[in-house]
Amino acid sequence: MACPDLQAALVAEPDNPEAKALLHQRSVTVEKLLSPVFTRNERFSVEIWREIALYLPRHDLKALLFIPRAISRIASQILFRTLDLHFGEVETVEEDRSDQWTHTSVEVKDDDVIHARRSADILTRIIVDPEFASAVRTLRIYAPVRDRDGGLAFQTGMLTNALPNLKNLRNVYISAGVEGIMPVLRVLQTSTPRLRGLSLNSPDGPTDLHVEFMNLASFSYSTSGGSTNQLQSFLTQNRDFLRTLYIDNPHWVFPTNSVSIRNLTHFHFTGHVPVNNQLFADILANGRQLEYLSLCCSLDGPTSQQFRATYHAYGTVLPFLRHFAFSVTAVHRRLADRDLFPAIADFLRGRQQLRSLVLTALDESVQRAVGLDAAIWGVLPSLISLRGLKITYPSNLSPGLASWLIPRTILALELVLDHVPLSSRDPVPFLEQLRTGMPATMRYISLPDLLPLRNISAIVGHGFPMVRVVRVGKNYFSILRGEDGSLEEVEPFPKLTVAYHRVEWLEGRGCEDACTWDPSDFPC
Repeated sequence: MACPDLQAALVAEPDNPEAKALLHQRSVTVEKLLSPVFTRNERFSVEIWREIALYLPRHDLKALLFIPRAISRIASQILFRTLDLHFGEVETVEEDRSDQWTHTSVEVKDDDVIHARRSADILTRIIVDPEFASAVRTLRIYAPVRDRDGGLAFQTGMLTNALPNLKNLRNVYISAGVEGIMPVLRVLQTSTPRLRGLSLNSPDGPTDLHVEFMNLASFSYSTSGGSTNQLQSFLTQNRDFLRTLYIDNPHWVFPTNSVSIRNLTHFHFTGHVPVNNQLFADILANGRQLEYLSLCCSLDGPTSQQFRATYHAYGTVLPFLRHFAFSVTAVHRRLADRDLFPAIADFLRGRQQLRSLVLTALDESVQRAVGLDAAIWGVLPSLISLRGLKITYPSNLSPGLASWLIPRTILALELVLDHVPLSSRDPVPFLEQLRTGMPATMRYISLPDLLPLRNISAIVGHGFPMVRVVRVGKNYFSILRGEDGSLEEVEPFPKLTVAYHRVEWLEGRGCEDACTWDPSDFPC
């Protein structure tokens, strides 16, 4: 309305100064509103970028290293919060000679040299650069059980000199022999008495736990043989602080009296359950805060009643449970507890917040003894938020039905078989029947090497055309596709990288739901 009036005034009086000024002011205002907004000087602060980067996985942080200035510095600081040190020779599991991806001695030797140089550079940096050392929060140490080349003692000496400089160290993971673990624990006891997370992997036997760490919130211990006497004392001194507990020793009975189960949020136990042991009942009755529960046990007596009785006494238990795993590795030869897995299925039924599930039994004889059959798969459709599933495939289950029982939300699936389905040497018909009902959004599939698979392309082409990663036995393969979605290449992933960086690699391919609890990681 104002613009025609101004123009009419200028037609009547071309030299009217007020009309000229008002028209010019309006044109400038409209031009500013329509012009693009330049925000060159309005940048995120370093603090905001750091908060954003804290939520990124490691593979994304590594990509940020190539962006100049502040973002790359922030990514570098966060990446080096976790340091990996590799001492001595890289140890690999012996594989069949026909395995075309087995590492040659030359490749392993080259990796030894690379790891030795990298670890020496990191330790030197920790010693000479206090700012770098103060940023480290988690330290992971990998060392061989046997010191074949004699260099482990020197590297351990460098480490003991560097540890006092890690003023803000909170979590430590050590995978080594007994002789390699003890020197590090003694230095940590003095230099970092308020350590919050400790994880030990001692394959050659239990290490000496006569050390004082009084404030541990997370503790993991994997070993074999020995007694639980020292473990009980160690757990008792941290009873009021422990929130995460991982115990892995097939011969041990869990020391329930040394742990406050009601305080735990993450719990894993691999061990033995003798007759009349009430471990399961204690967990179900007292583990109200548990979000992650994993049990892998050999059984001497019936335990199904513990699930039934606890449910009848308390109703729905473990209300915050997100991840559940139950595996039976062996049973007493006279045990017949065929209601165990049906009782577990009733315990799980309708849990809409469950994200991952593991239900396995060793072989057909164990499956019969504990009641793991096709009927157990009937609980799966009620788990509507399930994303990761590892489950035994029983011999009496039709593959055409099995695929439709799997929830549509599943992104990662691992099938455990101890028999060749359909008694056939050709797995293609089995894969094709599975394919009909498989969720279209699935990204990861794992199959045992029991199946006589000619190549990985057959798995993708006949059974799982939608997946990004295939695992067969201990081998992982990345599926590369062309722009039209067709299979272009099957890329085997290096075994050493899988051994040390499997979680990061799977996350980079959108398969983080295939990741199980790794003792070298510390839950927040």
